[in-house]
Amino acid sequence: MDKQIDSSELYAVDFRDNDHVLRYRTVSKAALGGIIFAISGLLFLFSSLLIVLPLAGFALSMIGISSIKRLPDELSGKLAARIGLLVSGATLLIGIVMHGYTIATEVPEGYDRISYRMLNDDANTKLPYSEKAEGLDGKKVFLKGWIRPGNRKTGLKDFILVGDFGSCCFGGSPKITDVVAISIKGDERVSYGWNLRRISGTFRLNRQSAATAEKDVPRVFYQIDADIVK
Repeated sequence: MDKQIDSSELYAVDFRDNDHVLRYRTVSKAALGGIIFAISGLLFLFSSLLIVLPLAGFALSMIGISSIKRLPDELSGKLAARIGLLVSGATLLIGIVMHGYTIATEVPEGYDRISYRMLNDDANTKLPYSEKAEGLDGKKVFLKGWIRPGNRKTGLKDFILVGDFGSCCFGGSPKITDVVAISIKGDERVSYGWNLRRISGTFRLNRQSAATAEKDVPRVFYQIDADIVK
């Protein structure tokens, strides 16, 4: 008489035998993010994001490698993380060198570099604008910023320059001391865009503030009569 077989024996699996265990590992999100930012860093190598993107890619790739080492049975993506780390590191190095070269050579001869930090209103004085602005009035200056979208987007001779990317492109509301009215003196015209602008010209301080044609920025203290716009 045949031995009766317990039905449970037909489906039993010895999980101690690794050959019968189906392992599922999730790809590390940090590793994927790292390689995405690494590739983006290459694509935007000559933009204002030349350091930000590879820096983010480098950091995410490091996090991905660390996570995979800590949880090797749960996470995969080590190769992607290593590629992201290598590409981001190389792009970051190139970006730092390019940024340093740009900083050293971007100011035209005869112009002094200024920043929006210098133009912020000083809480230690009763002036509604920066005290440093009084010393800049009539001087040749160099300032970097973004064009704030106004009534027109192309063929701009007059526009508002802001020092914050959010105020430029995402509808921020800058203070009056955070904006500079730019008026191009030559025949050159520019268009609104997300790229960083470099302005060289004569700084003007409107002590009583001056009106502009822009609805969202009706008055300004600061103005630059631009000779060079890049």
